[in-house]
Formats: sequence, structure tokens, C-alpha cells
Amino acid sequence: MRNATTASETEKCYLPYRFDRIEVSASIFVGPRPGNYLRADFDRPQEKAPFSLLGEFYCEFPSGPHLGELAGLASEVCGEGGFFGFKGGRRLQA
Repeated sequence: MRNATTASETEKCYLPYRFDRIEVSASIFVGPRPGNYLRADFDRPQEKAPFSLLGEFYCEFPSGPHLGELAGLASEVCGEGGFFGFKGGRRLQA
């Protein structure tokens, strides 16, 4: 997933699908982990904060961006960790 303003010609070739709106479902952590056990992140206090990424993005798949890349970008936008997912998007025709 690359922003169209910073994508190189090579990235545009291997990321052929363009989206101009990507809706993200987000649950942002608002408290510390309650322990060091395996599911500690799932038991953290969370707040739902869905948002949209506006602008043109080049993506790898016709169904949307790679979820790992989307989560990285969404955590930078929010400034906090959490659980992020792809809710929907509007794909542009080539």
C-alpha cells in the first residue's frame, strides 16, 4: 500500500489497484496490558474509533490493501497501538 504522491513507477507496477478512500475499523488501546499472558492485548481497555484514509493509494490486491501494511499506517495515523482492519474502500478504474 503506497500513497500515489510518493509511489515510484516500479511500485505502481506491482501495486496495480488504486483506491481513493479506505475505511478502517479501529479499536485503539486506552490502557495498559493487564498482565504478561497470551491474550493480554485482547483484555486491554479499548475504544472504537473507525476512520477513513482519504487520498489515492496503490494496493496489492483488488479487494484492498495488505492488512499488515494497513495496520502499520493506521497506527501511525492514530499515534497509538490497537487492532485495525479493512472495513471497505472505493476502487478506481484503471
